[in-house]
Amino acid sequence: MTHMRRIGRSVLVISTVVGACAPLGAQSARPASPSVASTTPDARATLDARAPGWLAEHGVPSLAVAYIRDGQVAWTRVYGNQADGVPASDSTLYNIASLTKPLFAELVLRLAADGRLSLDEPMSPVWTDPDVASDPRHDAFTPRLALSHQLGFTNWRRETEGVLRIGFQPGTQFRYSGEGYEYARRFVERKLGASTNDLARQYVFGPAGMRSTSFVRQPWFTGRTAMPMGPEGRWGTPSTDDEANAADDIHTTIGDYARFVISVMAHDRLPAALAAQRDSIHATGAERCDPAKVPVCPVRIGYGLGWTVFEYADPAQNVLWHTGGDWGEKTIVFYWPNRREGAVLFTNGAKGFDVMVPAATLLAEGTLFAGFLEHGG
Repeated sequence: MTHMRRIGRSVLVISTVVGACAPLGAQSARPASPSVASTTPDARATLDARAPGWLAEHGVPSLAVAYIRDGQVAWTRVYGNQADGVPASDSTLYNIASLTKPLFAELVLRLAADGRLSLDEPMSPVWTDPDVASDPRHDAFTPRLALSHQLGFTNWRRETEGVLRIGFQPGTQFRYSGEGYEYARRFVERKLGASTNDLARQYVFGPAGMRSTSFVRQPWFTGRTAMPMGPEGRWGTPSTDDEANAADDIHTTIGDYARFVISVMAHDRLPAALAAQRDSIHATGAERCDPAKVPVCPVRIGYGLGWTVFEYADPAQNVLWHTGGDWGEKTIVFYWPNRREGAVLFTNGAKGFDVMVPAATLLAEGTLFAGFLEHGG
């Protein structure tokens, strides 16, 4: 197995490939304004100057970045290639890996706000996986516990000999689990008699103006998909399917996901109380912060409904964030809810975090979160 190291929950797969990637033109939607983070033209110029070198050094084909200020997309940048000899652009579709989870969680929250389900209803009358049917603890499963990683599953059942197993009393501990999100997806689809992608188009994609986002493969993916590059520097095949995965494999553009984050910031289609539940800590254990390395650690760290939550002594510094990591795709999203600012970063290479972490640190300059990123938690 290749050598790995961690930054927070993010696994960085170390490879030796080096490739050259050229920057594309950038877009600026509006002038700079005062900000919690460094979003001045100088910061963007620094990113323009350094990103191509980071890509070449780490053998990552492309990097896409969106910065959000005052609840709007302030600017985007795209560098490198989506495939061999094919430049990436604002229309390139990236597999965003686990950045799928905040989007699925938002869908469930909006369904709850619309009265179509309850976050606290038992899922067992609608859906019970045969693997856990004989374990009475499955009766405690609710959508809320699934979205906050408290069902007791491992990340994937392949880690427990291909059988889904409950590792603790639901609701008493945190264990990050894609299976938990998939459990909730099966419950939602059976309860409402609709596909996840159709529900997402109605409740999330459409309202946010996300015209190039899908849980499942689409004809319009052709020619637009960022091809993944593995740790040995070989191009791979994009992971797409006709069935949604609530935890992984959404394909979207950098602009579309930025629009999603903006809709989350604005509490679109959610009452204030439900948005506050999403943004609050439901379970601890999602992250660690080493005060010997990080200048200022959060006072509380945990997982909300779809997001890792960092709470600082100064609420203006509070940040919600998530990472994604598949074989040849790495992604990061973070935002400061009290300031309506944030950033989205996508890559299509196994060493994507080695590119995104310095880029994200640059974008978060002047914040406490930047110290966490820079010093590796």
